[in-house]
Amino acid sequence: MVSDKALRRYINQSKPFSIHLADGREIRVPHGEHLSVEPGGRMFLMWLPGGGVELFNLTMVASIREGGTKTSRKRER
Repeated sequence: MVSDKALRRYINQSKPFSIHLADGREIRVPHGEHLSVEPGGRMFLMWLPGGGVELFNLTMVASIREGGTKTSRKRER
């Protein structure tokens, strides 16, 4: 589980990052301003590009990765 303090550090950055949930989902965050952590630190909101929000329980966050998703490169022969 990731702490609310750790998530808040990412929110204060302008770089993209990905949040990986315990159920295997990945949340791509283009900028920290797209997230809000509730004062109690148990839930957070993802502000969606087209409007609206999605609510997540912070206890479901398994990891956070800077730079969005990790892409694999195929070697050229």
